[in-house]
Amino acid sequence: MTERVEATGGTPPGGPAPEDARAARGAPAAEPAGGSGAPAAEPVGGSGAPEPEGGRGSGPAGESASGRVVAGRYRGQHLLALLAYGCLSLALFGPWILGRMSTWFLSASTQDGSIFIWMFRWWPYAISHGINPLHTTAAWAPTGINLAWVTSVPLPAVALSPVTAVFGSFFSFNLVELAAPALAAWTAYLLCRHLVGAFLPALAGGFFFGFSPYLIDEFGMGHPNLSLVFLVPLAAYLVVRLLDGSLRARLVIPLLGVVLGAQLYISTETFATLTLMGGLFALIGLGAGPRWRRRLRAAIGPVAGAYAVAAVLGIPLFYAAAAWPRPYKPILFATIGHGAQGGGDFLRYLIPGRFTLLWDGSHWGGYGNPWYLGGPLLVLLILFLVTERGRRSTWLLAAGVLVTLVLSLGDTFAVFGARILPWRLAAALPLLSSAQPGRLVVYAFLLIAVITARWLARPRRPALRVALAAAAALLILPNFPGDVWASRVPVPAFLTQGIYHRYLRPGEIVWIVDPHHDRQMIWQARTGFSFRLAGGFFGVTPSGLPAPPGTARQAYLGTGAVAGASVGDIRAFLAGHRVGAVLMAEQPRGSDARRILAAATGVAGVRSGRVVVFQLPTGPTG
Repeated sequence: MTERVEATGGTPPGGPAPEDARAARGAPAAEPAGGSGAPAAEPVGGSGAPEPEGGRGSGPAGESASGRVVAGRYRGQHLLALLAYGCLSLALFGPWILGRMSTWFLSASTQDGSIFIWMFRWWPYAISHGINPLHTTAAWAPTGINLAWVTSVPLPAVALSPVTAVFGSFFSFNLVELAAPALAAWTAYLLCRHLVGAFLPALAGGFFFGFSPYLIDEFGMGHPNLSLVFLVPLAAYLVVRLLDGSLRARLVIPLLGVVLGAQLYISTETFATLTLMGGLFALIGLGAGPRWRRRLRAAIGPVAGAYAVAAVLGIPLFYAAAAWPRPYKPILFATIGHGAQGGGDFLRYLIPGRFTLLWDGSHWGGYGNPWYLGGPLLVLLILFLVTERGRRSTWLLAAGVLVTLVLSLGDTFAVFGARILPWRLAAALPLLSSAQPGRLVVYAFLLIAVITARWLARPRRPALRVALAAAAALLILPNFPGDVWASRVPVPAFLTQGIYHRYLRPGEIVWIVDPHHDRQMIWQARTGFSFRLAGGFFGVTPSGLPAPPGTARQAYLGTGAVAGASVGDIRAFLAGHRVGAVLMAEQPRGSDARRILAAATGVAGVRSGRVVVFQLPTGPTG
């Protein structure tokens, strides 16, 4: 609810006010049908002359034609913006992947990226074979794992299943990765365009969200569930149009419901944090004055209706989450995603990480820095607050950014020896207990996108405003020349040449021993799920695994690691998972994995196609 909304004199939720009432307030006509942005009711810096107004069925025929011209121009600008963002994404990241879309993947972490390579193959396979896609026994066989609690990206995987069928799961994964920044930037642009009414400022605002350090960090780590955040600005856009009366409640309910439902099938974590932050921003919005308080109260019903639509769409996911045991996370990594760990983490606002162009090569290690803002952007935010201090919407935006950043600190950072940060309260809510507070910074970047668009839309001192915004954009530019984007997982000839058919029966449970936890997922997907895995790498481990060995040892062996495991542990693992064959990948020099496996299985093993195969003499398939 920023100045653009207030300037239009929009009507409360539930439809436009009568024409005579609108005329009495001096409000412009409603947005032209088919347009996605609000008409410019007044000249705004950077936008030129005022847009002609075209009401819905108002005025003589000439005005109606003018409205159609405006709507057409808006659609053209929206398409141009999408094209610009798409070209920018291809220019920055395309050189690293376009020539090898089916064999490499855009992920600096092969471990995390392999989960999604598997998922993009699993969903089409399960649906085409009549298998429940939300609970699989293809991994962690024979009991399986509940994928409703895993980052399983059902919507992208199903939507791109025709692409996967033709070009493979690597291609689909890379396509999603390349599209994620462009789509997020475009939907943020739509929001900014509606709020500020000017094309170029909105275009810049979209960049600060879609190519923000947060999104590029998740992109670089190969997390499409977290980089596909384009529905977040779209949800905000629909709510804003509900509040300013430019979109009727009967349209917002199904549209917002579908957006929220789609978000559930991309990332339940983002759905949960979107709900949390949306509620907090609504509370902040109560400070906008009596008129907006009335509109916010009137919007409760339509938004609740949209959530009801999303709940219906999410029934399969909710059922699966409750029907099978919830996996657990055996190891918690102290990354910035979990919030600030100490005072030094506040330097993250000023010092970039590995996925930002100005990274110094040492700070923040291999996890990047999603919190980076940079000096020029911080100066822009401060100047915006100073120069726009007379507007209530300025303080609402500032409050939103501040609340988001405080929540993103998490609850592990102590203030005067006490852990009193507010995330501790939020983490007690359903779904949010598994969310990482450090990722909330994505909502700060969306507000920063709106602030930047408003900053650039002001007519005073345009050169200074453009120069400062350009400097801020340059400092957050992704590290496109750095060799940090693409990875490759080698697949042995045993699989690529089909040699495995000689040794493994269809559906046989196989334990893959490899020091690289990610490879077993990609190897299995490469064969079209010809065999089942005794373990797997999903970031979580299923509950209720057979014992012995103990739970921790089960999780360890299931990832394909054997270092430190006893022969007895391995035998118990093989028996509990009904393993019929063991595949040992290339091991580090000096490893005694083959000797241990031979002792545990009772067979010497046969080398074939760069793997060693141990066929258990009595290993059932289960």
